[in-house]
Amino acid sequence: MNTTIALPSFLRPSENLPLPTTSALDFFLRFGRFTPDPASSAAFRARCLWRGSLCRLLADRLGLPPETPCIPAAPVSQQMGMNQAHLASGRILGISTDEAARWCEGLSAFFADQGWQFHPCFPDLWLLTLPQMPAWQKVPSVLEADGQADAVERIERLAPLDWLAAQTEIQMWLHAHPLNARRPVPVNGVWLWNDSVGSAAYGLTAADNSWALGKNTAAAPRDWAQWENLLSKQPQPVSDGLIFLEGAEEAADYESYCRLLQTWEKDFFAPARAALQSGRLNSLTLTADGTHGGSLTVAAKAGRAFWKRKKTFAGRLD
Repeated sequence: MNTTIALPSFLRPSENLPLPTTSALDFFLRFGRFTPDPASSAAFRARCLWRGSLCRLLADRLGLPPETPCIPAAPVSQQMGMNQAHLASGRILGISTDEAARWCEGLSAFFADQGWQFHPCFPDLWLLTLPQMPAWQKVPSVLEADGQADAVERIERLAPLDWLAAQTEIQMWLHAHPLNARRPVPVNGVWLWNDSVGSAAYGLTAADNSWALGKNTAAAPRDWAQWENLLSKQPQPVSDGLIFLEGAEEAADYESYCRLLQTWEKDFFAPARAALQSGRLNSLTLTADGTHGGSLTVAAKAGRAFWKRKKTFAGRLD
């Protein structure tokens, strides 16, 4: 059994601050093999969470015919600053199932004359069916735009006029919607783009993420014991499994990051090291995104290479 733990937004290479002791993570650094593979957040998720066309996967969930014209749609929050706009999407917005259903129903009615229909596949990831496919190939996915301070300005220079017009109409409709009056963070836009293609190839993907659309998926485990229990209940043995551990993006400050590091050391890294040393696990791979991203792979019983020098985690896996 081989397990990969994906750690989005985990690396902090520029922070020269003392971090908590992480004996297991240090063990992986000492005895593992690092393969550099820098990746954006969007590219990282695409190779971890789904395989093939995102549109087709969402359409299949809805039982739509394969020839149905459709594109992904993601609710977003755009916050305007002095000189730029900031875009946020995903679970950080805390959109409920009821909110998504009401917004999709209302937007479908609003765009009924154009034949548009919004489907709330997940609270934070929708599908838009329409009479024909739009020519919006230059519009990046919401994953590429998410968190980018200049995303809105850049897209305004690239996007077709019909995309910009649709965005304006959606923003005006959402601005007046009563649900936003009760929200701490308003949902004031819906990002539309043609498609996203993933390349994930894991036998089991455990993630609390709407984009995890593999054939065999489960919720992210709370700890390593729950992961092993999940594996034991699979109808067929899993040779390669993925745990997609989120939380580092929200741990923006130093104290929060240290707490997260200690939690993951206790709940995942230390028991994974024990599984390697006992032979229950053939290999463990830690993979992360960013400019210093890549994969750190540790083989079972790797600790026998006692001559390798000790390492201490300092925000990087290399």
